[in-house]
Amino acid sequence: MADYSFGYGGIGSGLDISSIVSQLVAADRAPQNARLNTLESTTKFKLSGLGSVASAFDALKTALDGLQKVDALGARTVGSTMLSLASGSTANATADAVLTPTVGRNTPVGSYQVEVLSLATAHKLLGAGTEVGSKFSAGTLRVAIGEESVDVAIKADATLADIRSAINDAAGKHGVQAALLTSDAGHHLSLGSAKTGAANGITIEMVEGDSDLQSLVQGLAQQSPAADAKVVIDGLLTTAASNTIKDAVPGMTLVLKQAGTSRVDVSADPAGSRAAVDGFVKAYNAALKAIGTATTYNAETKTPSSLTGDAQMRGAASQLRNVMNDLLGGLAAQGLDAKTLGLQTQGFPNPDGSLVLDSTKFNEAMANNSAKVIAAFTGETGLAAKLNDVVKRYVGTDGALTLRTKGLNDQLKDVAKQREALDVRMDAAAKRYRTQFVALDSLMAQMTSTSSALAQQLSALSAQTSNR
Repeated sequence: MADYSFGYGGIGSGLDISSIVSQLVAADRAPQNARLNTLESTTKFKLSGLGSVASAFDALKTALDGLQKVDALGARTVGSTMLSLASGSTANATADAVLTPTVGRNTPVGSYQVEVLSLATAHKLLGAGTEVGSKFSAGTLRVAIGEESVDVAIKADATLADIRSAINDAAGKHGVQAALLTSDAGHHLSLGSAKTGAANGITIEMVEGDSDLQSLVQGLAQQSPAADAKVVIDGLLTTAASNTIKDAVPGMTLVLKQAGTSRVDVSADPAGSRAAVDGFVKAYNAALKAIGTATTYNAETKTPSSLTGDAQMRGAASQLRNVMNDLLGGLAAQGLDAKTLGLQTQGFPNPDGSLVLDSTKFNEAMANNSAKVIAAFTGETGLAAKLNDVVKRYVGTDGALTLRTKGLNDQLKDVAKQREALDVRMDAAAKRYRTQFVALDSLMAQMTSTSSALAQQLSALSAQTSNR
């Protein structure tokens, strides 16, 4: 509250003008301030409840977005077993030394025989022994890896270590790795490719220089070839530049470790697929619960919640329940009723419209008829998409809950503006009251002065009369 004191009391009247002005302004402010406080607290109370419901609807939309994807129920498990090439029997049932498989959603279920013929290798060249401390004449070497090449300038009197460093500086960014090795024969220049595959072979030639540089180049011998990995999957040959084979089987990745044969088994994962449906069920129930919490009324304490009796909340809950009941009816018509699919609304003793999912029945439905279940839930015409159409009306930039939240926040801003305007009016009232009381004080001072003068005159007259 503003301080309306101005440093002195009533000189002529003896009144505490500052206190009187403050009390009068407070009396003027009280009813308007009470109205704004009530409006502000009511708006914040509604915002709190609305925020909880909007958050629950956002979570439901996220769950439905995930369930709507065509691969939402396509969870897979994968395992591999190394086989004996001679008999086809299992060589190791617990560990596969040939490869490590991983799969994504919707990878085709089945068993795949994978024969790793050869691994991808990186090209490597190794030079002959050179006497430690040997120096080379100036020149230029051209180093190529695949289709990229770069010229390397060699300074006069360069050592083998200097040549190694020059190659790394010029060709390192292209994937050439030069190193200096030491043996009983002296120093050896080693050139290796950072990438595997036949397309990443290294070549080196002397563009200009003397015989010592030429001898160094000619002395480089292949230690490891630039080779692609070769894999036969169910009789089909696949070649790759690396030892990671992707999507030869859709969604499957094979990390190759050694030559050999393995059987890769891909199976449906009902529990993994059920996670998406479980998430949807929890989010749907949370949305209904949020509406219930925001609209409940405590009969014992006669206390309403933030949105008790709110028409928008009743409409949202009704829409969710009605659409869900229609969708469950549609599933039943497809042969996916509660007994088959395990999904139904909560019954006695709490028939509140929430959903219940029987995991055992759902797993059985996925095992027996996964294509039908997947089609019923996912895609543009599945349960998730249809229910999401309703939820999207409430969330997002133009959602009903979003717009209402914006409206309530605008009300709070308006309350703040009204408070500022009230302060201005109260300041003006205080100035008016001060002016009036100062004038009154001045008048009373004059009257006091006149009264004193009259009293003196009367006293003088009385004295004169007594002397006679």
